[in-house]
Parts: sequence; C-alpha cells; structure tokens
Amino acid sequence: MDPASDANTKRWIADFRIESSLVLPPDVPDLKVSLPDCELSIQNAGKSDLPSEALAAQLIVHAIDIKEAEALADARIREILDTLSFATSCSFRASRLRFLMDWTPGLEVRQAYVYGGQDGGTERWTDLALDNLTTAAQLESCHGIARLRTPMRWFSAGVRAKFPEDQFQYFWFVLELIAELTKSTARVTDKCPHCRSDLFCPTCNCVPEHRPFQKQAIQALLDRLNVSPDMQRDLFSIRNGIMHGRTRSEIEDEIKERVAGFEIAYAVDFIWQTAFAAIFNALQLKQSQVDQLVLGSPDTVVRHQVTMKAHMLMGTHGDPNDPKIENVVLPTITAIPVNKHGQEIDPATGAVIERK
Repeated sequence: MDPASDANTKRWIADFRIESSLVLPPDVPDLKVSLPDCELSIQNAGKSDLPSEALAAQLIVHAIDIKEAEALADARIREILDTLSFATSCSFRASRLRFLMDWTPGLEVRQAYVYGGQDGGTERWTDLALDNLTTAAQLESCHGIARLRTPMRWFSAGVRAKFPEDQFQYFWFVLELIAELTKSTARVTDKCPHCRSDLFCPTCNCVPEHRPFQKQAIQALLDRLNVSPDMQRDLFSIRNGIMHGRTRSEIEDEIKERVAGFEIAYAVDFIWQTAFAAIFNALQLKQSQVDQLVLGSPDTVVRHQVTMKAHMLMGTHGDPNDPKIENVVLPTITAIPVNKHGQEIDPATGAVIERK
C-alpha cells in the first residue's frame, strides 16, 4: 500500500546539507524529482552553510509520527545519495540534518525537530609534542619500514575514516597484508568445520597439504597476536557481513546473540589495536629501539558525533495549505560545554569561562 494513501500518515520534510563534488549551475535554482515513496529537492548550499557543504536537500517522506519520519528520512537520504553517486561516479555524503517538520497542508502550528551544531570530526587535543616527531623519525629510519608502506597507508585510512564499517575494512586490509608478508612457508592441512580435525581424502588415502590460503594466513597471524578463537570468529563474521552488504544493525544483532550489548564500535577499536600490533611486530625492532619510542594510544578511534535536538511546535509564515521551505525560520540551538559543577568551560582547554 502507498504510505501516502494511509489516513494515519503525515507528510514530513527533512532539510539536509550535503557534501558533494557536484553542484548546480548558477542559473538553475533547484532540481526536483518524485520517487515511489518520497520527493526530493536539491539546491546549492547557502552562504551561511559550512564550507564543506555544497548542496541543500529537502526530502519529503510519509510516516505516522516524528520518530518514524526521522529514521526513514535518515535511511532514505543515504540510499538515494549512494544511488546518485553510482549514477554520476561523483561523491555525495549527507553532512547533517537541519530540521524535520510536519509538512501536512493546513497546519497553523507544526511539530518539528530542530538540530543544533554537530561536533563530529572537530575534536582537537593539545598533546602533539616533539617526542611524537622523533618517534616518527625513528620509525622512518627502520630497515623494515619500506615493505610496510601499504599496510601503514591503510592503517592511516582507518584512523581517519568517518564510518565504523569503513574503519573496520581498512584495518582488516592491514591484517591481510601483514598476514601475507609474514606467513609461513610450511604446508598446512584443511580442517573439518565442525570438529577442526584434518580432512582426509579417501581416494588418495592421505591428508592433503598446501601453502596457507589467505584466511589461514590471517588466522595464523591472529593466533600469533593472541586473539582468542571466539574473537577471531566474530572478526571474520563482521568482515563477511560487511562484504556481503549486511547493515550495521544486522551484524550487531547476530553477534549480540553471543556477546550481550555488542556494538560494532567495540570491534573497530579491537581490530585497530590488533592492526597496530601486527605492523609493530613486523617492524622487528630491537628492545633498545622500542624503549626510545613514545607511542600514542587514544581511548578509541571511532568517531562519536553528538547532535543537539529540540522537539518543538513552530508556526510558519505564508499559506499553511502550501508550506514552503523559505518560510521556515529556525531558532539557533547551541551546546554550551560545562564541567561537573555546571560552569561553562572552553572545550579546547577545559578552563572555566568567566562571564561578566
């Protein structure tokens, strides 16, 4: 059934900002298209938007309540932008949702979520020191670093990636490459998936042996890094799930059956530490060299984005039977960092700000 024909559903408009390598020509005010379940309108971003935001996009969806509309709009804009990226071979990424509002014609006062600034990707720590540079210099002088350039490039990509699934994949590439570089030449046997015994060929009357396959090389590397069999199982499960197109929630739900409260962020932090150990061990440093290194270890490499959201009732200008996006005037929502005593602080230094 068409959601728009259900008497219990309402029209909702979600106003997004988009990071994109494509923009509209100067003489084209906007682009509009109707999809089977929603309507999309796109314009160039305004002067007040963030420098990284190239486009503004409004998505009209049909949902019973505002929470359902929020989840639906978030999912659909990502899916549509993925399709647009495929169709154009250019980049599109939803940067932020500015507001979500009941867009049903005829309303004088409209229910809305209004979103404040997002802090994702803006964290700064005043901890960069000369020791970090001298450590990098010492690592650069290591004899074995040349063959580790590609694993280190993927490690760097994993640290700076914005989404946990991408981070996991990049760190997994590190493990694949290190496993290949360090795998033993000793021949191995295939194992029964149930009892893990060697598989026997009755025709040849022997247990076949071969050089380690990729998965076996990764398992051997994880064994050397003291990763438990249960964790290895979960890491392979996540990797296979991502490669086969499963969503984050589907992957998490499967592993939650074995590990209560599991989140993919936990696996990302674990595989980050494991990838670091794999590269570090492959450098084959002497203990005297290790003792001179100062290595950073943040609590997590997963990016956590906090968005302020106000649930409010708002009036709009213009004809209530024909609401227009330009008639929406939003309040400004700003997060004020405070310490445990409720005193306003400078987020960069933690110092208390005295207001006169």
